[in-house]
Parts: sequence; structure tokens; C-alpha cells
Amino acid sequence: MIRICKAVLFFVVILTVAFSTDVTSAGKQKPVDPLSRTLQDAALKQLDAEVVRQLGQAIEVGAPLRLDQRTSFPPTTIDNFQPKKLEVTPEIMNQRLEPGDYSIDVIGYCTKWSLHYPGRGLPYKLARLQGRQAEAIDALLWRGTFKGLDPRHLKAMAWRIQGGVPISKWRPQEREWAHQLIPEHEGELDGDFLEQTRATYEKVRSVGKLPPYEKVLGRLGPVGESVLDLLRARKVLANQTLAAERMPDLLYGRPRDGLPRTLTAGPNELPSAWHEIHPGVFARVTIIKGDMGHNMLDLRITPQARIPSAADHSRSRLIRSVALTDADELGYEEPGEIGQTLQTLFVYIHGLIGYPEERPAQALILVPYIGIRG
Repeated sequence: MIRICKAVLFFVVILTVAFSTDVTSAGKQKPVDPLSRTLQDAALKQLDAEVVRQLGQAIEVGAPLRLDQRTSFPPTTIDNFQPKKLEVTPEIMNQRLEPGDYSIDVIGYCTKWSLHYPGRGLPYKLARLQGRQAEAIDALLWRGTFKGLDPRHLKAMAWRIQGGVPISKWRPQEREWAHQLIPEHEGELDGDFLEQTRATYEKVRSVGKLPPYEKVLGRLGPVGESVLDLLRARKVLANQTLAAERMPDLLYGRPRDGLPRTLTAGPNELPSAWHEIHPGVFARVTIIKGDMGHNMLDLRITPQARIPSAADHSRSRLIRSVALTDADELGYEEPGEIGQTLQTLFVYIHGLIGYPEERPAQALILVPYIGIRG
């Protein structure tokens, strides 16, 4: 956003100098000739277009959570899938991960309150989370799920981060949970992304003939629509007295497209596509209960699967979760000593988000269930 301000303000200054009306010694202004007026109008249009372009880019890049289906993994095919069901518990984390087919239960946390709920069989494609606070949201959901917190509270907290609500305005209990679960991200969560965006734009607008902020957002396509939707939702997201259980009903708008509130697969629907999410590791998600319910993540681990490095494990920040007060007791290994063990699955699948295939349904962040005390 600072880059926008500097670039556009510099452009405005040039315009002001180039097209300001000359003042005679008597204080009278010279009339502006038609050619100069035409050039000035053209320059202002260029300024307007540049502001819109840079504002849209800054919002998309700087958003706490960036939802972009174009980032999904390319689809592929898998033959003769015969999975072994894995019940992920701390006791088996250091068992060797053999090549083969596996299925694990995952919970889906919705990221788009204004869209339909996904139901059984709706095909989804996989991608990695993106956005300025994607790591904080991912860590919060994983660690909170492992700790046994109510998914409704975790989703409400993730929505507040996604909505740019400063952590100082969260409910006291939520602030305490955030302190326990994601202490390394607390300092990042006290800024107001939307207000910072608006303030930067207003600085530029004050020196140029630019339209109001909301009007510009309407010209940004899907990015602007998401921000406008977020602005409408802020009263709910910032309400400290509102119970997490009530938040979805207040944020979820009534469908205007005639479709049911929950979208399910049709009789001739193809299953979700397979994707190579890591070299030699393939995955697909099967929607069963959708938001805040059990779903299934299928995995094929091939003999060619690359063993994650210590740096991979360290970046995930999930192997030694702050939520687990005694990681050694649960069998978690130090980075650098990790082989191809079952806990390697965490490195492979952390940060996964599912996008619906050409449906107006919610994107889901996928987190495995694990049998840890809570």
C-alpha cells in the first residue's frame, strides 16, 4: 500500500505541475486551450486507471487470506486406488510411512460465509493456502483442532483474521486462545487491513480527482466484490458480544440464485480430481459433511515421494505445535532427525484448501483429526 501512495502521488504531482493554469503578474489566470484540456483529461483518466490497478493488486496481494482457484494443483489420474484407513494418533506418529494408499478423516473449515454450504459428493480441487495471514490461520486451525477446541470457535477466530479485525477487538477468551495457540503471530494480528487500505487510498484521492473508495472497489471485479462483502460483514465479525455459534447464521446471506442452501453432487457428478500435492504424493478430497464436519482425504504415497527436509518441517510449524504442551511425550521428533514417518503426512498436507469445481460453494481449509487430549 505504501508503494501505491508513493507511485500515484508522484504521478499526481507531475500532473499538477504540468497542467496547472498559469498566473499572470496581475493575478489573472490564462485560459486553458482545448489541447491542454484534452491532455489533462487523458492524464487524469490514466491516473484513475493506474490507481484502480494498483489498489486491486495491493488488496489481492495483501489480503489476510487470498482465495484464488487459479492456484489449484493440476488434475491428474490415479488407477486402482485401494486405501488403508489411518486413525492418526500421537502413538503412531513415528511409525514408518510405507508407500501405499491411505485415507484419513479431515475437518473442513469454511472461508467464505456468503456462499452455499458444500454437501456430500460435491467435487473439490486442492490448492495451498495463500495470503498475508495464511500461515497464522492454518496454524490456528491445526493446533486448535489438535487441542480439541470447538470447531465453531476456531472458525470464528479464523474469520476474524480473514476479515482483518484487530486481535485487540476480539473476545477476551478468543485472545487467550490465540495467545496459547499462535503466540508467534499475535503481533501481526493487531493491524486493520481494510482501514489501512482505505486510508492509503484517501491520501491519494485527496490530491487527485478520484471517486469514493467504495465506488473504486466496484470496479475491481471479484477482488472488489470480496472487499465489499467483507465491509458488510465487519459489524458481525467485530462484535465481541456475539457467540461463535450465531456468527454463521448472521453472516450467511439468503441465496438469490434459487439454489438450495447446501449444494450436493448430482447423480452423474464426477468425483473430486486427484492432484500431486508434493513430489510423489497424490491427494484428493471427498466431501461428506462439508463445513465443520468429517470429510475424507485420500492419499497415495509413491516410492518416489521426496522425504521432506528439516527446513520443510520447520516451515510447517506444526510438527512441534505450541498447542501440544509436551511434544516429546507425544513422540514428535526434532527437525533434522525426521525420516519418512507418519508425521511426515502433516508436512505433506498442511496448508491445503479445497475449492469447489465450478460451484458457488465455500472453499474449505482441510485439517486432519488426531486423537490428542482436548
